[in-house]
Amino acid sequence: MTREDPRIRTALLSIDPTSACPAWHGAPSAVGLLRGVTVEIALWRPYSMANSVREIALHVAFWETSVANRLTGEALRVGFEQRKTGWPVRVDAVETSEWKDEVRLVRSCHARLVGAVAAFDPQRLDAPLGTRSTRPAIEYIHGVAEHTLYHAAQIKMLKTLAQKATDREKPSS
Repeated sequence: MTREDPRIRTALLSIDPTSACPAWHGAPSAVGLLRGVTVEIALWRPYSMANSVREIALHVAFWETSVANRLTGEALRVGFEQRKTGWPVRVDAVETSEWKDEVRLVRSCHARLVGAVAAFDPQRLDAPLGTRSTRPAIEYIHGVAEHTLYHAAQIKMLKTLAQKATDREKPSS
C-alpha cells in the first residue's frame, strides 16, 4: 500500500503479525493462537471465576468488530449471547462444531478489522471517529491493537496451562 501511514503500518503489524513483515513482539496474533485449540482447551479454566480461551477469543472478536464498525461506518454485530458488554455467557460445554463456528467467527471479525485498518484514509487518522466521540481514529486503531495483544498473551498462557492440565488428566496406558 503506497498511501499507508506509518502509524497504520505499526498498528497492522501488532494486529496481524502474519503479514509479510512480522511484528516486533514476535508472537502470533490472537487468531493464530487458536490453531489447534480443542473444545476441551477452549473451555478449560484454571479456577471457577477465570475466563476461558473461548471467552477471551469471543471478547476480542467483539471489540475488533466494534472498532471495525467505527472505521467503516457500518453497524455489524457479533453473534453471541453476552453476560456483559463484550463478554460471552459462561458455558461449561459446547459441541466441537460450535467451537469451530466460533473460531471462524473470530477469524472473520479479525480479517474485517485488518481490512478496515488497511483501507482507512490516513488523512482522517487525527480526526474524531464518529459523532459521539472526541477520540481520534488513531487512538481506536492502536487501542484495539493493544487490547488484542493483551488478550493474546492471556490466550497463550491459558492454552499452555490447559494443555498441561489436560495431558495430566489423560489415563496413561
